[in-house]
Amino acid sequence: MWPMKLDMTRDECRGVLRRLELESYSNVVSTFRAQGALSKEKARILEELRKLLHISQDRHKAEARRVANDEQLTTVADT
Repeated sequence: MWPMKLDMTRDECRGVLRRLELESYSNVVSTFRAQGALSKEKARILEELRKLLHISQDRHKAEARRVANDEQLTTVADT
């Protein structure tokens, strides 16, 4: 009935958690880009998420570059 726990090491669990943190932040950045211009409120939310999800400033900058150059997100934002 209930999900069983997998046989995972502590390091494996940390790896899964880190991947989820990175994917979550990336998805929010993509969503905000697709919604259009970044408002002050969205910038504040991203800063809070960055702290909560342990995203470095370098990783944040890389995500910002990624979405700025994404043609699909730009098209959605402009449409």
